[in-house]
Amino acid sequence: MIRFRQMNFIPCSRWCALLIVAASGPSFGEIVRTQARVETAVQELIDGVPGSVNADDGEFPEGGVDLPIFASATLTSTDLEGVLVAQAQGFSEFADPTRLDQPNPEEFALEVACYSNAESISYSVRNAANEARTVVFNRRGSTAAPPEIDFGLSSTRRVESRMFLSGAVVLWSTNAEANLDELRTDIAVTISREDNDALLFETTLAVEGADLNPSATGPIRFERVDLSELESLGLDAATLAVLQQVETVGALRVIVIPPQEHAYRYVVTADEELTLNAGLEVHVRNSPGGTGVAAVLGRPFQDLADFIESGLPGVDGEVVQRSLNNATAYRAIGLVPSDDTAKAIPRLCGAGGAAMIGMLLWLGLVRTTVCRFCRKSTL
Repeated sequence: MIRFRQMNFIPCSRWCALLIVAASGPSFGEIVRTQARVETAVQELIDGVPGSVNADDGEFPEGGVDLPIFASATLTSTDLEGVLVAQAQGFSEFADPTRLDQPNPEEFALEVACYSNAESISYSVRNAANEARTVVFNRRGSTAAPPEIDFGLSSTRRVESRMFLSGAVVLWSTNAEANLDELRTDIAVTISREDNDALLFETTLAVEGADLNPSATGPIRFERVDLSELESLGLDAATLAVLQQVETVGALRVIVIPPQEHAYRYVVTADEELTLNAGLEVHVRNSPGGTGVAAVLGRPFQDLADFIESGLPGVDGEVVQRSLNNATAYRAIGLVPSDDTAKAIPRLCGAGGAAMIGMLLWLGLVRTTVCRFCRKSTL
């Protein structure tokens, strides 16, 4: 999600999901148009050579399609006896950002995974979601509509947007001889202006190479999670034993992106439409012979349980999924400070559900709250 405000701050609750520009009184930007596209593509690789592919996409608005829109694709491989030995899947969703009457609105949600216990099969899975949202910030008193921003004697005003991120990544190898150079996860998030192609926000996270060490560009925050922590969050003894064996014989890496908030600023012009483009992408790839990758962005893991049980026989997928989601959620770090951000908005609104003005990107495990300055949805 992205939230807007001027440099004088209105009291607003933590995780308030709305489009808002703060001034001396209630002030908002109006959403006038929304377009979105989601897509996923699953590519099978046989000894590194492209084989079967399965892809899907969805767009809004198109042909009267209602929100949410989603794209989903899966490929599987079995041995001669019909036993599942490799699998890959991708899921990408864009939901109605104005329907925020649930704990996690999940405006964008991307989840991908692949594993192979076969000697020659691997996968490359790519998920993407994009939204173009057009807004207008009206000059106070310039229309019959409720007052918007007080631009004063100027035609421009500097506003601040907020971005929320969260997610997680799991990579493993059960084979000490596997080529981990091919095992990777790449996550990228960008926000740009359409009128001048200015890049307003960009961050990436990559986990790759034989050492599986994560690296990042931009302000994204991440943390490694070890098995002792997951055990404290509910791993059963049998699951723990399997994962310990994986870690000892091969490799295991768990990375979480704690719920976090990023701010950035730019200039808007009174009564002129402005289109902002949000782009998210998650790409994973594994290698043959006992490796797997799973990544999620914008929601807790929902499909990891069944997937990891197939990739790592003997584990309880439900407890792994629950433990990992809990490890992500409790690390919530709020606003990530930077030289170009203002102080966090004071947390003064009450809890509850409301259809507030959503904007562009919500990627967090958060609680929707009611803000007394939230007027109505414009979508």
